[in-house]
Amino acid sequence: MNELEMENIERRAYENAVFASGCSRETADRYIDKIYSIYFSQNEGNNMIADRTGADFDELFKNKKHSYISLVKSVDIGNPLNMYSINMDAGEYKFLKDYMVYGRYLIEQGKIKNMLINPEKTDAYRRLCSVIIGQEEMKRALCRLGAVFQYSRRREAYNLMKVPMHRVFAFVGPPGTAKTTASVYFASMMKEMQVLNGSTMAYVTGTQLKAKYVGQTSERVHELFVKNDIIIIDEAYSLVNYNDTEKTDNFSQEALAQLCTEVEEHSDDKLIIFAGYGGDIDERNNKMKRFFNENPGIASRITFTVNFSSYNTDEMLSIFELLAGNSDFKIEDGWKDILRPFFDKRIKNPNFGNGRDARRLLEQAMSAAAVDFITWADEDMDILSPTDAEERSKLSVLSLRHLKEAVSEFEHAEMAAEGRTGRHGV
Repeated sequence: MNELEMENIERRAYENAVFASGCSRETADRYIDKIYSIYFSQNEGNNMIADRTGADFDELFKNKKHSYISLVKSVDIGNPLNMYSINMDAGEYKFLKDYMVYGRYLIEQGKIKNMLINPEKTDAYRRLCSVIIGQEEMKRALCRLGAVFQYSRRREAYNLMKVPMHRVFAFVGPPGTAKTTASVYFASMMKEMQVLNGSTMAYVTGTQLKAKYVGQTSERVHELFVKNDIIIIDEAYSLVNYNDTEKTDNFSQEALAQLCTEVEEHSDDKLIIFAGYGGDIDERNNKMKRFFNENPGIASRITFTVNFSSYNTDEMLSIFELLAGNSDFKIEDGWKDILRPFFDKRIKNPNFGNGRDARRLLEQAMSAAAVDFITWADEDMDILSPTDAEERSKLSVLSLRHLKEAVSEFEHAEMAAEGRTGRHGV
């Protein structure tokens, strides 16, 4: 099905909904915007990532007509507590049901099945590209994986021999390179392409797999796989104690044993992603490699490894600018002249945190700006006066002085940390 056909289907559905609901087109357009706001928010991973970017949905709305069939397939009308019924009033929800009638009819008649979707044209991939700077190798790898599973499903449609493919992946790279974020968006891509058996997604860390009492952990891990179609496990190596003087505790051993069993049983009917430190980093910090070396039952099921790379200086500047923009900050001209030397130095440091360093630096700059604002408000502003353009400016501009203070505070904190732990940066 090509894009023009998809647009025509959505247009017909829209016209039917306007007629059935009796609302004006202006009201219908408002309903449509709310429907897709909820849909796109769900595709971000159901709020599993705490540090949301704050970027708007304008670019995705331009392509919403291409998302109509995926929307129809994802809404569980039979569940009175679905995300749409919870977030919409009665009029909005009625319009949603009218809007989906045509798509449901086409699906029931068998006129829409095995829809082929280019991974690069999924909403989730567009969103991923808008929030993750660089990482071009990773982005190509995700599109390639999407193509592989589309290809496999298409072969099944023609009754060609099914080739077993494990859906177990490792997302590895240095800290702060968006591994967890990318894993959530990749899962959403797979949902959109309809190559999964379901769409329920869970994100957990290794330590969250452990229960409070011995004997309960295996059941917790088992339920995780029973109840979810997509399981993202971050820092699974936290279950293993690599200290030669101490053994891995009983809770962790129980979690690992059950995890191996579940991966063995569900490698071809669930999407399982292990994310964590690994890839092109020094052996001492390659925790994913050590984890897989000690757990061959899991390692043998890994089908593809997606590698993430450290950022260069230009990418770090872009990340800082994106984070600032997403927080409604404007940066004073000349800011790159201050931050470029800082990032040039940071990327050579063995403790370089990639995107995390950009976020920490922004927080330091905000701290400097906050002190300035309070001082200004205390000395120059009548506290009873209404908010004006000058106050808004004070609240939304990061000056060069703020950035210089942020760099100084960041470097001071790093030196203190290295002194406490005996680490030495470059």
